[in-house]
Amino acid sequence: MKLNVLFAVAATVTLTLGAAAQAAPKLPDMSGDEAAALAVYSVPDLISATRQTCAGRLSPNGFLAMRGDALSQRYAAQQNAVWPQARAALFKFAAGKAGDQLKSFSTLPDNAIRPLADALIQQEVALKIHPGSCRNVERLMEAVAPLEPQQAGTILSVLFDFASASDKLVASLESHSARP
Repeated sequence: MKLNVLFAVAATVTLTLGAAAQAAPKLPDMSGDEAAALAVYSVPDLISATRQTCAGRLSPNGFLAMRGDALSQRYAAQQNAVWPQARAALFKFAAGKAGDQLKSFSTLPDNAIRPLADALIQQEVALKIHPGSCRNVERLMEAVAPLEPQQAGTILSVLFDFASASDKLVASLESHSARP
């Protein structure tokens, strides 16, 4: 499994589940705790985007149809608590995409940023979920559902830290091998 797919699982039970592996994966420079906060914050948007992207591909009696709202509400109840770290992670994640445009957004108050963050998360997730992976995304959400959001966040933090360390090791080895 390529590192950016691992990041997708770690940072989104949550942000980019089902993302296609890219040739040169690069994880955002954030801590595992920030990635976990972003993941916990993102679950309601992930569920919404999955439902939208996977409409007609999932069973009307499946997990998302029957218990997705309850899962979304459990994580939504944690959003205020994780928002400060999720905000920092979101800006780090978006820095690679938006660059200088991001600076003007960073000065906005949270009540202006959060709706934009929610829309960005939903858009990114919807773009990254391959229609053929809809059932696997649903299965992953069902598997994580029994965990409390904080427990899921801790697991995601550890996975992200492993992936980040591996990514840095690979980058280090690539830079050493590129030297004459």
